[in-house]
Amino acid sequence: MIPLQKCNAMARYFLFFLVILNIGCQSSRLNKSLISLKEPKVITLKSCPVKSNCTIEIIPHSNLIIKKDEFKNTYIEILKGSKTIIKYQYKKDEMPNTKDGHYSEIVYIETDNYDKNIYLKNEQLQEVKMVFGRLCYCKGTSGYFRVIKGELELTVKKNKLTLNSIFSVDNIPQIIAKLNETIILEK
Repeated sequence: MIPLQKCNAMARYFLFFLVILNIGCQSSRLNKSLISLKEPKVITLKSCPVKSNCTIEIIPHSNLIIKKDEFKNTYIEILKGSKTIIKYQYKKDEMPNTKDGHYSEIVYIETDNYDKNIYLKNEQLQEVKMVFGRLCYCKGTSGYFRVIKGELELTVKKNKLTLNSIFSVDNIPQIIAKLNETIILEK
């Protein structure tokens, strides 16, 4: 029979071993990070409507904060944090010599920094804080809107990001309602 003091010491060693093992497993998960980027990276996309510019910006070590102002308009803040923000932007070429001729649409998605494969639908899209922004001189239909109708398939593998989505926002005109992009991030 093992004395009680030795039993307590063995239990402590076993607990210590489990803690070290757990830390080791977590660090290997962090090593599989998509984002080895230290700074944001902007990628210009070839698949974009005519007379426009489309980009995806990967913003590492950030959190997406969705806020409302005193008029109940939604706006976005990006703060330093533990997640990665994917920002898709469609920007229409401005017509020369026109005032208020700017037009752009933005989609924000916040994801974890490690390998994952997710499929979300409708209200589940808020698990990644999916937001659609329409920025223009368009009274009543300009601003940021939470996306709660649509589907998103997001695959994150080391330095590769695959984004497929189809979505809509009620009562807001959209040019971009479908995303189908694969991005390779160079190390």
